Amino acid sequence: MGPKVKDILLRYGFATVGLVFVALGVALSIISNLGTAPLSCPSYVLNLKWPVLSVGTFTLLVNMSYLLIQLALLRKDFKAEYLMQIVASALFGYLIDGWLWALDWLHPSHFALRLALSVLAGAVTALGVSIEVAANAWMLSAEMTVGAISQVFKKPFSPVKVVMDSLIVALSVLLCALFFANPFGSGAWTGLGDVLLARTDGVVIGLGTLLLAILPGLMMRWTDPLVGRIVKGISGRNADTGK
Repeated sequence: MGPKVKDILLRYGFATVGLVFVALGVALSIISNLGTAPLSCPSYVLNLKWPVLSVGTFTLLVNMSYLLIQLALLRKDFKAEYLMQIVASALFGYLIDGWLWALDWLHPSHFALRLALSVLAGAVTALGVSIEVAANAWMLSAEMTVGAISQVFKKPFSPVKVVMDSLIVALSVLLCALFFANPFGSGAWTGLGDVLLARTDGVVIGLGTLLLAILPGLMMRWTDPLVGRIVKGISGRNADTGK
């Protein structure tokens, strides 16, 4: 096996570890019942409406809609390698399902525990994204779509991502209102205070959504250097041993 093939396998293996952590963040946010990560809101809404399909399956389907947007935007500039998003999205979706299954025993009842789970979700998401960025391999469809919009309209990535995240949350609010007559989830509408304090079931959009929109970016100030040291350590050992 040549060095180039080894490098590709190492990068994609490392990136898959990143997906494992990001998927864990999504699962923890769902279990917290304080509101899930912005990009996972549509998948969770659809799962609550049609539970015959899992959150992971809806995650794959939603990501495929992002792929169609990219095709429409990029047209001839859409590269065949971008189709790897399908594999990444399927893997990511079923990792979410795997974590939800593994953590099925976890039923936090107190607000403090649910808040702690949301903060933990932000931390593991930050770690996962830092690993993905360092690996430079898998890239999920949502980020690829932000990149396509940035490329076509010549706008910076970060503000485009903020706008896209906001639009996705707004769409999720609309779907919740249409499906459940509750703009924040599938539980009975009992007032905004009950949603924020997780005193109702099936919360899709709430305090946790806000935390997960802010915390990963802030926490990556610490996870980026940590992952950088890990990568440097692995590279150093490989260079020393010739492996």
